[in-house]
Amino acid sequence: TKELFAATMDAMGISNNDYVIVYGRDGCVFTPRTWFLFQQMGHDQDKVKLMQGSLEEWIDKGGPIETNPTTIVRTDDLNVGITTKPMYKAQDAPNIVTMEDMLEAVTRNTKKKKNDNHHSESVIIVDPRGTTFDAGHIPTAINVPYRSIVTDDDLLKFKPPVQLEEIFDKAGVNVHTDKNILLSCGTGVSVCHLYLALQECGRDNTNTTFVYDGSWAEWGAEESTPKETLMSTNE
Repeated sequence: TKELFAATMDAMGISNNDYVIVYGRDGCVFTPRTWFLFQQMGHDQDKVKLMQGSLEEWIDKGGPIETNPTTIVRTDDLNVGITTKPMYKAQDAPNIVTMEDMLEAVTRNTKKKKNDNHHSESVIIVDPRGTTFDAGHIPTAINVPYRSIVTDDDLLKFKPPVQLEEIFDKAGVNVHTDKNILLSCGTGVSVCHLYLALQECGRDNTNTTFVYDGSWAEWGAEESTPKETLMSTNE
């Protein structure tokens, strides 16, 4: 929630005017998610950057570091819901969709496929999972594995925009389409890789690209939601 995010920023001493650089250690997959949260919670997009490469690479290249002890902010220690107004001004996330939104999109896509010989979708659904995508995914979803959009030797480095657009195009996703693109993954983490990759390709995600935060963890656990496997898709 925006209240929790604002309280966290206050506890960390981060203001709306601060420049924020998100980075991680080698192998960390959460940096795009953190970047996405800052964007969605209303931080100035020009003041939130994602470092390409790891902390280890930064150190190897002579980058300065701090070694003083730091305090980890815990939810239980935050003043969320207290009458005191937070210093940080956060907003409700504008690019998040719910299970109901996804159900509506799947219904529209399914109906359109039945009535359209070209099998085109009304809404584009993209899922970045790896082999688990084959075992079960949201109907009509297109698979663009997040491992394909980062470099082979460093998960914290995205491939150049030209290569990213080629990867999307090969999978059947036009990054410049006027249709809405809905993104879903396993737990709402790697989906942010796709959101960032689409932006790197020049897509304006503002009112056209949305993240299903519940993702497969929610969709797959709900008995009433329609599901596809690789076998059912190919039938």
